[in-house]
Amino acid sequence: MDRLTKRTLPTAVAVAAGLLTLIGYLIPYPVLAFARDQLIRWAVIVAAFAFVLGFFNVLEVHLRRITRRRPGGFYSAVLILSALVTLGITLVGSFSAPLRPLNDWWFDYILYPLQASAAGLIAFTLALAAFRLLRGRRGGEAFLFLLGATLVLLGSLPLPGVAGAQLAALREWWLTVPSMAGMRGLLIGVGLGTLLIGLRVIAGLDRPHSEP
Repeated sequence: MDRLTKRTLPTAVAVAAGLLTLIGYLIPYPVLAFARDQLIRWAVIVAAFAFVLGFFNVLEVHLRRITRRRPGGFYSAVLILSALVTLGITLVGSFSAPLRPLNDWWFDYILYPLQASAAGLIAFTLALAAFRLLRGRRGGEAFLFLLGATLVLLGSLPLPGVAGAQLAALREWWLTVPSMAGMRGLLIGVGLGTLLIGLRVIAGLDRPHSEP
């Protein structure tokens, strides 16, 4: 198989799959809808295998860091050990009913508290980023960013009295009105960018699936 075929065949398959999926949504015909749903199922299966490959790629990268004695090898070892233990407990709990409480205990008392701790650090990280932003660039955007981070931090504290209730209400307003408006703008931008990338792939302008 020559170089031209290696580049043309994946592009042709990607363009055909994209057009068939798009037509299946635009034209309500049973055969087209069936082909669309089948392609989406295949894409989900490929994405699942991609997650598995990504897991092994993370293990490979951190194992290489440990074997080559690069900085951060201890944290790489902790990550590998945690990933393997979590995988083992999940598999054992999925296939063995008597050991399923161990799986639930691992998620309830290990993984979920770690996720909550990481989520709790987001507000402090935003506040620190706002202060650094003010040191480097002082403007209205930086002030609004600092104001929002401060309101979220203060409103999350269990302060007593009327002040605590007002801060909690102000935090709720900030999260539901200005923050939600910004989030919707970001989501619209992401949707338009995804649509543009999809159209470029269907048109054959971008070929991430073919060899360079």
